[in-house]
Amino acid sequence: MRSLRNPNDERDENNVSGASEPIRDYEDLTGMQLTPAELEGFVSPGGECVFNWTNSQGYPVGVVVAYIWHENRFFTTCAERRARVPALRKRPQSAVIVNNGTYCATWKGDSIVHSNADPGFNELKQWFYGALSGTTARPDDDDARNFQTFLDSPHRVIIETEANLVVSFDVGRFRSFTAEAVAAGLADT
Repeated sequence: MRSLRNPNDERDENNVSGASEPIRDYEDLTGMQLTPAELEGFVSPGGECVFNWTNSQGYPVGVVVAYIWHENRFFTTCAERRARVPALRKRPQSAVIVNNGTYCATWKGDSIVHSNADPGFNELKQWFYGALSGTTARPDDDDARNFQTFLDSPHRVIIETEANLVVSFDVGRFRSFTAEAVAAGLADT
């Protein structure tokens, strides 16, 4: 059985797996992790994520929401009446999953629910709503300004979640590795 090696390993220039040790199967995929630069470039533009928390019975629940990445934290928003708000106030442990089809990563951390009554909320919402709506980047864009106004409702909260990386994965590298392994006859049957 032939093994595959790291693409940076001079012993085997054909490997795309990213592993420093030979990969013979799917048991150890540590070579598929994103580099810090890949991870930052992937998450920093913002976009959509799956935001996860637990309900009162202890079951995980998730919803797709827009996020802004800022100072190693995720910022999301929702109406205060959403089920996740009281759940996070009782159990702040949460997780965020981001996937763009090529890269994916999961973070865990405690979430803080910021609301209108909190000190500093006006400054936080000005920054966050501007970033989320696009008015920070495009202050003359009427649609962005209208969206920022739409976001600024009296019972909207901003959820700030610390980001402790759990796992990251390069799906593109994984697909290339799999194709290479199958072509070389390494796949388990």
